Amino acid sequence: MTSAFFSRRLALLAAVATSLFVAACGGDKDSNSGPTSVRALNLSTDVASVDVYTDSTKRFSALATDALATYIGLDSATYSVNVKAAGDGATLFTRSFGLSQDQHYTALVWGRQAALNVTMLPEDEDNSGLVAGNTKLRILNATVDTGTVDVFLTATSANLADTQATQAGVLSGVLSGYRELSAGTYRLRVTGEKNPNDVRLDVPAVTLADRGATTLVLTAGAGGVLLNGTLIAQQGTATAFKNGKARVRLAAGVDAASTVSASVGGTTISGAVASPRVGGYVLVNAGTADLTVSINGAALAPIASSFAEGGDYTVLAYGPAASAQAVLLNDDNRLPSAATNAKLRLVHGRNGVSPVSLTLDSQLLQPSDIVLGAASAYYAAPAATAAVVEISSQDSATTLFTRGTVDTRLTQAQGVYTVFMLGGAATPQGLWIKDR
Repeated sequence: MTSAFFSRRLALLAAVATSLFVAACGGDKDSNSGPTSVRALNLSTDVASVDVYTDSTKRFSALATDALATYIGLDSATYSVNVKAAGDGATLFTRSFGLSQDQHYTALVWGRQAALNVTMLPEDEDNSGLVAGNTKLRILNATVDTGTVDVFLTATSANLADTQATQAGVLSGVLSGYRELSAGTYRLRVTGEKNPNDVRLDVPAVTLADRGATTLVLTAGAGGVLLNGTLIAQQGTATAFKNGKARVRLAAGVDAASTVSASVGGTTISGAVASPRVGGYVLVNAGTADLTVSINGAALAPIASSFAEGGDYTVLAYGPAASAQAVLLNDDNRLPSAATNAKLRLVHGRNGVSPVSLTLDSQLLQPSDIVLGAASAYYAAPAATAAVVEISSQDSATTLFTRGTVDTRLTQAQGVYTVFMLGGAATPQGLWIKDR
């Protein structure tokens, strides 16, 4: 994803916000204004409970994730909407919204704590012209982590490769207009843009009511790629469809080109592959399951592991074949907060080497000295047309791994990367992997 595209995405978000909601300075109330109705829904990624204010007055208290508050009456006017973590004094979001007389709104809180947002959904769509058997649907991609997506509402067995998207190219942060569809029950699938094999959410059955007006809200899972969905009926209930999947991959780094395989709860992550190698992500059921890793056909003791809904993970296998170990690493594939930045981290799976460090253009990225079997934090770095990444250790005067620009950018804006050091003294290898 390019910086220009990300900038266009944010520009569209700003344009939509401006067109939908009348922003103004101050909080002046018209003494002749009439009533309006507002409720709130917390769909934030990592703020479990929020307080929502208009100006300095708390209107919704300790609103839990997925909780939909009942309507309250306010005078129609322009209000400063402020959101805080429940019981906390720090404001995470503030913006002015104009609320019109005799209207209904849902204040939708979404995004992660570091970039919280509110969309004020108007809920007075006129359905009088809808014929029996039809319904209306609009879509909000309420995340800046997952990028542009395509939405499909199909029969259960429909092949997405042969199916036109119900809504293609749904941009982050943008609320679409209503689209008229046949009412009924559909299979809901959301994919990466123009990639029907990149399924981010798969819900077997969602029902769109006859002559209804419904909003589908998409929010990011823990890893930043998989999605959750929520259907909001106009002036009605909100139904959450949590992603019951996680994504897991294998990083095989055992000495002497040993073969490694892995499975989670009976789902194969990777068949036997020779080290060093990093495989692609595989969907597994979220929840608690045994992680099983085999080295040269011999299984290690199962590892009881927990996989969050929408989470991303790497299974790192490393060490000598006779005493190999495996560890489950959390992956954060959310897009960088800054449009011009990339994210990168270092994973140390090279046996016989002391803690390692990552240097970008001679600048040591902190924290350094990553121990065997561990991953660094993610570093934010400006995307670079010319850059050199080096990995070194405390006990070697020779650089263990070097990568510079080859034909294209070393790091692209909005890219997420992992540098793996795998293998042992006989078969060491550094692998530069673009995770997103």
